[in-house]
Amino acid sequence: MSAIDQALSTIDQIAGEGDLASERRSDALELESLTDPIVLPDGKRIYPPRLHGEPIDELACALIDVAEPIESTFLRLIGPPGAGKSQIARAIAFRLWRDRGREVEHRHGVPFYGFVEITGGPSSDEYLFRHEFVPAADDAGTVRLVDSAFVQAMREGWVVMIDEVNTIRDVALLSINSCLDGRLSLYLPATGETVMARPGFACVLAYNPGLVGATDIPDAWHSRFPATLEVTSNWPALAELGAPRALVTEAMALDRQRIAGEDGLTWTPQFRDIEALARMIDRVGERAALALFTSNLSEQVQAGKVQDAEAAAVCRMLDRAGYAHLKVAATRRLPSLHGYPRAVTT
Repeated sequence: MSAIDQALSTIDQIAGEGDLASERRSDALELESLTDPIVLPDGKRIYPPRLHGEPIDELACALIDVAEPIESTFLRLIGPPGAGKSQIARAIAFRLWRDRGREVEHRHGVPFYGFVEITGGPSSDEYLFRHEFVPAADDAGTVRLVDSAFVQAMREGWVVMIDEVNTIRDVALLSINSCLDGRLSLYLPATGETVMARPGFACVLAYNPGLVGATDIPDAWHSRFPATLEVTSNWPALAELGAPRALVTEAMALDRQRIAGEDGLTWTPQFRDIEALARMIDRVGERAALALFTSNLSEQVQAGKVQDAEAAAVCRMLDRAGYAHLKVAATRRLPSLHGYPRAVTT
């Protein structure tokens, strides 16, 4: 047995005797609050959260008029990365697709149900939502001008989600104002054509208002997207999907502290982060999974994306979830973050 393995074995023994035992919370996950899952064509199960007792996918579909897009109220999904905004948007699009009596299609080898995503960035210009340049399949070395995903959604009557919209320059966003009010039209200067949105078209925004380096959306868009849903992680759904209940309970408790503005927390692990940790635990065991998780957290601290106090709070969360026996003492000189070993090769 190597010195490291022997040290870790001693830690496990001490924890088993109770010296590193930690108090666990008893917060209820309220699994009875779960909605019926929506199973996407790719097999992904999504449990839409509730808003004042009503499933959010039902409310969103009621806001969108697939027959007359001019009567629709488009939706904004705001919340931290990993909380499930994109999953909610997909669930909404899939439900609308089925309600229209449409069959799932296959495009480019994947199931398609009238949902497209658009991402941009600080370098985006007014052509982001109009045209794309793609290599010509029949003429090597040349490119062709084609419709953007946004224009395709207008022509075909699809749901389009603009992801992390607050990272896109206003010059690009304001260029589609006419698509988001009663006109529902977009002029394409390259071809001289004006495209009108067909029945089924809807636009959903998804972003994190507190994202570092981002700005707010244009003032005019607050009235164009008056329905704003603040998305938080659906912790009962994560437990239902098989993640360790104690881990989910503690992640939920920590996230509630962030939402309440306690301890100055601006970031806590969300659904996607804890889901990834649970999957790693299932595949490689607690010790390796926690080390990989800790190295990811450490990298974000070093990059300034997560504060050290927030990382410490996450490590206390792991303590309370029952993983304290995996911690190492400072005297062991193993690379660690607040006691949890990092995934450093030797």
